[in-house]
Amino acid sequence: MVPSLQLDTRVAPGCTTLVISGECDQDDVEVLERALARLVEDPPPALVVDVSRLLFGDSALLHFLLSAQRAQTAAGGLLEVRGPLAPTVERLLRETGTYEAFTITGAGDAA
Repeated sequence: MVPSLQLDTRVAPGCTTLVISGECDQDDVEVLERALARLVEDPPPALVVDVSRLLFGDSALLHFLLSAQRAQTAAGGLLEVRGPLAPTVERLLRETGTYEAFTITGAGDAA
Protein backbone atom coordinates (compact mmCIF):
# COMPACT_ATOMS: atom_id res chain seq x y z
CA MET A 1 0.00 0.00 0.00
CA VAL A 2 1.29 3.45 -0.96
CA PRO A 3 1.43 5.85 1.99
CA SER A 4 -0.83 8.84 1.44
CA LEU A 5 0.28 12.40 1.95
CA GLN A 6 0.42 13.53 5.55
CA LEU A 7 1.10 17.03 6.83
CA ASP A 8 2.07 17.96 10.36
CA THR A 9 2.64 21.56 11.42
CA ARG A 10 4.82 22.43 14.38
CA VAL A 11 4.95 26.00 15.62
CA ALA A 12 7.76 27.42 17.73
CA PRO A 13 8.68 31.05 18.42
CA GLY A 14 9.97 32.51 15.14
CA CYS A 15 9.75 29.25 13.21
CA THR A 16 7.06 27.04 11.77
CA THR A 17 7.93 23.55 10.56
CA LEU A 18 5.71 21.75 8.08
CA VAL A 19 6.53 18.04 7.96
CA ILE A 20 5.43 16.40 4.71
CA SER A 21 5.43 12.61 4.70
CA GLY A 22 4.19 9.81 2.48
CA GLU A 23 3.83 10.52 -1.22
CA CYS A 24 2.94 13.82 -2.87
CA ASP A 25 1.44 13.98 -6.33
CA GLN A 26 -1.19 15.82 -8.38
CA ASP A 27 -3.99 14.32 -6.27
CA ASP A 28 -2.66 16.33 -3.32
CA VAL A 29 -2.67 19.80 -4.92
CA GLU A 30 -5.71 21.02 -2.97
CA VAL A 31 -4.29 19.80 0.35
CA LEU A 32 -1.01 21.59 -0.33
CA GLU A 33 -2.79 24.78 -1.44
CA ARG A 34 -4.83 24.84 1.79
CA ALA A 35 -1.69 24.30 3.87
CA LEU A 36 0.09 27.12 2.05
CA ALA A 37 -2.89 29.45 2.49
CA ARG A 38 -2.79 28.84 6.26
CA LEU A 39 0.96 29.39 6.40
CA VAL A 40 0.90 32.70 4.51
CA GLU A 41 -1.97 34.18 6.55
CA ASP A 42 0.58 35.05 9.22
CA PRO A 43 3.95 34.04 7.79
CA PRO A 44 6.61 33.07 10.31
CA PRO A 45 10.08 34.61 10.13
CA ALA A 46 11.36 31.13 9.25
CA LEU A 47 9.46 28.33 7.55
CA VAL A 48 11.00 24.87 7.48
CA VAL A 49 9.50 22.37 5.07
CA ASP A 50 10.71 18.99 6.30
CA VAL A 51 10.57 16.47 3.47
CA SER A 52 12.80 13.89 5.16
CA ARG A 53 9.82 11.51 5.44
CA LEU A 54 8.57 12.12 1.91
CA LEU A 55 8.98 9.08 -0.32
CA PHE A 56 7.90 10.69 -3.61
CA GLY A 57 7.15 14.15 -4.92
CA ASP A 58 6.21 15.44 -8.36
CA SER A 59 5.38 18.84 -9.84
CA ALA A 60 2.72 19.39 -7.16
CA LEU A 61 5.47 19.40 -4.54
CA LEU A 62 7.67 21.63 -6.67
CA HIS A 63 4.84 24.13 -7.15
CA PHE A 64 4.19 24.14 -3.40
CA LEU A 65 7.86 24.73 -2.57
CA LEU A 66 8.21 27.54 -5.11
CA SER A 67 5.00 29.19 -3.91
CA ALA A 68 6.12 28.92 -0.28
CA GLN A 69 9.50 30.39 -1.23
CA ARG A 70 7.83 33.36 -2.96
CA ALA A 71 5.47 33.95 -0.02
CA GLN A 72 8.29 33.84 2.52
CA THR A 73 10.47 36.16 0.45
CA ALA A 74 7.59 38.64 0.01
CA ALA A 75 7.04 38.63 3.78
CA GLY A 76 10.74 39.10 4.50
CA GLY A 77 11.06 35.58 5.86
CA LEU A 78 13.22 32.57 5.10
CA LEU A 79 12.40 29.13 3.75
CA GLU A 80 14.44 26.03 4.49
CA VAL A 81 13.85 22.65 2.89
CA ARG A 82 15.00 19.97 5.31
CA GLY A 83 16.10 16.57 4.10
CA PRO A 84 17.53 14.14 3.56
CA LEU A 85 15.77 14.16 0.21
CA ALA A 86 14.30 11.02 -1.29
CA PRO A 87 16.01 10.22 -4.63
CA THR A 88 12.84 11.16 -6.55
CA VAL A 89 12.60 14.51 -4.78
CA GLU A 90 16.26 15.34 -5.32
CA ARG A 91 15.98 14.34 -8.98
CA LEU A 92 12.88 16.54 -9.37
CA LEU A 93 14.70 19.58 -8.00
CA ARG A 94 17.90 18.96 -9.94
CA GLU A 95 16.25 18.17 -13.29
CA THR A 96 14.05 21.27 -13.08
CA GLY A 97 17.02 23.45 -12.18
CA THR A 98 15.45 24.51 -8.90
CA TYR A 99 17.72 22.69 -6.43
CA GLU A 100 19.94 25.77 -6.03
CA ALA A 101 16.88 28.02 -5.54
CA PHE A 102 16.28 26.55 -2.10
CA THR A 103 18.22 26.44 1.13
CA ILE A 104 18.39 22.69 1.60
CA THR A 105 19.69 21.24 4.84
CA GLY A 106 20.32 17.62 5.73
CA ALA A 107 20.63 16.63 2.08
CA GLY A 108 23.92 14.80 2.56
CA ASP A 109 26.81 15.03 0.14
CA ALA A 110 24.95 14.15 -3.07
CA ALA A 111 26.14 16.16 -6.02
